[in-house]
Amino acid sequence: MTAKRSRFVWAVGAATVLATAATALPASALNGPDAPAQLNFTAKINIGEKTACTGALVSPRWVLTAKSCFSTAGIPVTGKPAIATTVTVGRTDLTQTTLGATRAAAELVPHADRDLVLVKLTTGVAGVKPVALASTPVTADQAVTAAGFGRTKTEWVPDKLHTGAFTATGDSTADVALTATGDSVICQGDTGGPVLRTNGTTQELVAVAGRSWQGGCLGMPSTETRTGAVATRVDDIHTWITGTATLVPGDMSGDNKPDLVAVDDAGKLWLYPGAGTGALGTRIQIGTGGWGGSSVAHRGDWTGDGVEDIVAVVTGQLLVYANRGDGTLAAPVKIGTVPTTAQIVVPGDVNRDGHPDVVATYDGKLYLYTGTSGAKPAVSAPVMIGTGGWGVMDLAAPGDANKDGRVDLLARDTRDGILYHYAGLPDGKNFGNRTEYGSGYTTSFRPLIAGAADADRNGVADTWATAGDGTLKFYKGGANIHGPIDGPSIQVGTGSWQTIKSLS
Repeated sequence: MTAKRSRFVWAVGAATVLATAATALPASALNGPDAPAQLNFTAKINIGEKTACTGALVSPRWVLTAKSCFSTAGIPVTGKPAIATTVTVGRTDLTQTTLGATRAAAELVPHADRDLVLVKLTTGVAGVKPVALASTPVTADQAVTAAGFGRTKTEWVPDKLHTGAFTATGDSTADVALTATGDSVICQGDTGGPVLRTNGTTQELVAVAGRSWQGGCLGMPSTETRTGAVATRVDDIHTWITGTATLVPGDMSGDNKPDLVAVDDAGKLWLYPGAGTGALGTRIQIGTGGWGGSSVAHRGDWTGDGVEDIVAVVTGQLLVYANRGDGTLAAPVKIGTVPTTAQIVVPGDVNRDGHPDVVATYDGKLYLYTGTSGAKPAVSAPVMIGTGGWGVMDLAAPGDANKDGRVDLLARDTRDGILYHYAGLPDGKNFGNRTEYGSGYTTSFRPLIAGAADADRNGVADTWATAGDGTLKFYKGGANIHGPIDGPSIQVGTGSWQTIKSLS
């Protein structure tokens, strides 16, 4: 059905309104069987006290739902929701409060021309697997399942997630028409809920529920018997979803811009928020003391909540400090023991198993600790990947500097100041032969060096370095026929950087 509907109903608790155009207004929740636990990526969204919708977790910190859910406060714009919004995810039964989590919505990112919005949570939800995204559209009369927390035929505000069976037909537009199978019906409160199809053993998201006739739903006139609905397709907007919802390497503060972390001569730990240009904002103290002499690194989510965490060597212990979502840190979790002299970097996911890894130097050798992320982060036993000569090298983590899909390593030879690039190899265990990335990086001219990921957001890996005169330089990444190189530098920090003792 294409769908004009004569009656639209705002989400739970609001008034019924009449309309003749098929504009998407919050309207729907499912009458059908209780949902299986595997659909715990489905989210219950409460917008203020009178509006409720459904959504789907697409990454640990982002939920996809219908833009029209937020239209009671006007057309939603990018930024903080106009009405306080909470999101519960990880529970197919809302009374099971030991499962999943409830988070406040920190930011909305609406799609320009579709009834879709991404909702950023204040803190991500660990332990809940996000829904898989479909890469192809529905075919004619394809079987799909819709899920939602809204009204049923007998309950006003059910606690349990319900599902309903439909057949779906798409067209060249963003619309997916849903025809009910059996007595399925989408009712008030399900706007934004996931429409799923089975692909092997995976339930993948093909569309987001929108408008519905709601025939037979509790509170609807008995004369309304139509049960069809219209959803918004998502298979063709992967770039928008993943580009917004994927963790940006180096971002500690959650604004999708790589940041710098530093330890000063008083042993305090500082976060310098990146501006997205290579420059830095006003620093924030995230560690009050005791960090002196520690090797500190950040690159990757170690707790599975969609934010980047800190890894550090402190008095011979390899520790993970979970990021609370804004760059501040929780109590550490020990994941290993290393020599107190060990130098570490977290280059990212070296072996491409979905988890960040640690690279360490000690005893003149280079080691790889492959990691796991989750409620209890951990690393495997170290594997030696460099047999000698690493005792004179300072490590840095640029990310994927040569843009081949694998993370790389930078190392500065402290004897002559040459900075080398080591490309990650396809085996996920080693780094390739070195090429010269830059020269003149002596310990007196450029005392400290840190990989900046893509700090200026132009698609090329960059670096930061302190200078002998106490300033901070940003090096815009470049390339030549041999591979990645350092580019031109600009000064982004004035004075006092000589008090900084480590960068990452």
